[in-house]
Amino acid sequence: MPGARVPLWCWWIAVVWALSLPWFGFTPHPQWWRVHWVPFGDPADKLRDLIPNIALFVPFGYSYAGRGRGGIGRRMLGAALAAIAVSLIAETTQLFSTRRYPSATDVWAAWTGTLIGAAWRGIVDPYSGDNVR
Repeated sequence: MPGARVPLWCWWIAVVWALSLPWFGFTPHPQWWRVHWVPFGDPADKLRDLIPNIALFVPFGYSYAGRGRGGIGRRMLGAALAAIAVSLIAETTQLFSTRRYPSATDVWAAWTGTLIGAAWRGIVDPYSGDNVR
């Protein structure tokens, strides 16, 4: 459709993936031993990394919660599930890096940031729906 706008949450997926790709230290072999499966279970998990990861997904949650039908609870659930999928894909790309560590903490941060953004949308614009981008 000419002139159709792409919602922010679609662009935000590209932003997240661009930031997560292993631009340096690429290896063709997955580095499974580098995966941190338990959130907050690694000493390398620092607050200085966690806060930006949460903040990265706030706009995604805000935008995503403005789409679809149903109450804010339903839209928050959809946003949270979408964020988990986006984050898992981003973390999976890091399996092919010698410099990045795929982490369940990052998935948790994406989920948390998305829920913050979606809740914010529910507070400031509780009746948004299909017509909001």
